[in-house]
Amino acid sequence: MIRPLVALLSLLALTAPPLTTMAQAEPVARVGKWVLDLSEVDKDLAQKLYELREEKMQELVIEHLLELEAKANGVAVDQVLEKMVDGKLPALSDRDVQEFIEANRARLPKGEGLEEKVREYLQDKIKQNLQAAYLQSLTEKYEVDFMMTPPRYTVPGPLTPSKGKADAPITIIEFSDFECPYCRRAQEAINKVEKNYGDKVRFVFRHYPLPFHKKAPKASEAAQCADDQNAFWPFHHALFADDAKLEIAAFKKLAKELKLNMSQFNSCLDSGKYAQRIADDLADGKGLGITGTPTFFINGIKLVGAVPFADFAEVIESELAQ
Repeated sequence: MIRPLVALLSLLALTAPPLTTMAQAEPVARVGKWVLDLSEVDKDLAQKLYELREEKMQELVIEHLLELEAKANGVAVDQVLEKMVDGKLPALSDRDVQEFIEANRARLPKGEGLEEKVREYLQDKIKQNLQAAYLQSLTEKYEVDFMMTPPRYTVPGPLTPSKGKADAPITIIEFSDFECPYCRRAQEAINKVEKNYGDKVRFVFRHYPLPFHKKAPKASEAAQCADDQNAFWPFHHALFADDAKLEIAAFKKLAKELKLNMSQFNSCLDSGKYAQRIADDLADGKGLGITGTPTFFINGIKLVGAVPFADFAEVIESELAQ
């Protein structure tokens, strides 16, 4: 999917000190003896404020770059993209259109004019790609340097279960839900991070079962029971497998396959030993403003959703550079 133009420049590394929130010791509301401080309000708004600032910053930078190009090429600002990109669009052949239709026929509407609609769609995507590449080239030509970084969050403990060196320069904390399809999808990118960065990254898993995923809390409890026998990660991988069944019997079958002490595992799971731990993780996540899964914190920088490996790499490379 093509990113909006105002977001294209976020592909570059961010180099300045972290954005600080405008938190102050200033009460803004009171209910009996309970007092709401401005710092609590600003904490929840920190990420939204950063995103709004970043979007506006990129928009203004792009406007300035186009002004520079307009002056350099002797054209009006609103004609730069047309002259430098739109007027150089490659021809789209009938074969290109037909190949797209054949590859996507099941998802395309039926009826007259399909070829023309597909042609317009493909031409628009080509234009967006070329505009994106052109704007990216301008950031290099004019040596653009972004100096705004996202807010950093302090994630409360426990920082377990975990894998990787405790002193690794990068710590990735994932708040996840074993019943969440997006969390399952995210595992591919996470595995690629582990493969590419090795000992440079420490992974921490925290539980965040969403309220409409009724099987997720017990799945989290089962994984914690497996952790008692140093088998959290194999159990975790199995729960995120495509054919995983999130039922009590399936948890116990998996524990047996992993050769766990079944008496210990069954006692742990049946007693609800880790129910409070799961509830505490959920409370910590809510305190961090998490509303969906998966949500990651890379050295405190929030990354939300089943994002591709490139999004992880961008933050990790920036952190390692510092």
